[in-house]
Amino acid sequence: MFSMLRTYHKDKPIVGTIALILTLWVSSLSNVSAQNSEIGFELAGHNYLGDVNKKFAISTTNLGGQFFIRRHINDAVSWRLSFGVGSIEGTDDQAFDVFSANRIASFDANFVNSDFLFEYHFLDYRNDRLEQFWTPYVFFGAGLYNLYGEAQIDGLGTSTSYVNGLKLRLPVGVGIKYRFNKRWILALSTSAIKTNSDLIDYVSEADPSMKNFSGGNPNVDDWMFYTALSISFTFHKIHCPEGWFK
Repeated sequence: MFSMLRTYHKDKPIVGTIALILTLWVSSLSNVSAQNSEIGFELAGHNYLGDVNKKFAISTTNLGGQFFIRRHINDAVSWRLSFGVGSIEGTDDQAFDVFSANRIASFDANFVNSDFLFEYHFLDYRNDRLEQFWTPYVFFGAGLYNLYGEAQIDGLGTSTSYVNGLKLRLPVGVGIKYRFNKRWILALSTSAIKTNSDLIDYVSEADPSMKNFSGGNPNVDDWMFYTALSISFTFHKIHCPEGWFK
């Protein structure tokens, strides 16, 4: 899943984006030291829906991952900043329609992303006195991503490299969290991500009015879907007795 980190010269837009996102993300870690802060990692599966994949298919799931920090504003609301990598793929289903049968397009793409999300927790799962150790939650936010891919759109096996460029993405999702103890939290979540691009699969680069069926629908953006299992560590202050260091 980390094949995007190859050092080919054509990957420079991706490498530049990784450097920029990492710089911003690492600088934010200096604020993660209070009791209401977490740091974690999640392993995830990415899927895509668009001109090539017109229906959800588990067989096209690709692995990815994210590192994140989380800050609790109060008992119900928190924000989360993440940095991740992933990959998606798609192949025309020739039985779906005449366009897919004639186009026989496919693509394989890697991307990097950084998201800022707000989370709302329905139950007070962090209060030890309530003995409530789990909660459903919802989240939404915005982020940036950069995607590099290889596409075939002529049915002849001719491969074309493309870069989607830095784009805005809008994730929204639901999940459930379980707190093992004061420090460790496990979460399972799923989200839909509006990519604000119709070029994820590259087929809309072609002219949809041409009768070679190589074009897509330029009026409908492509979507990503993201299902993740995460674990996070909560920081706690150590309160020393007054006068300890006096």
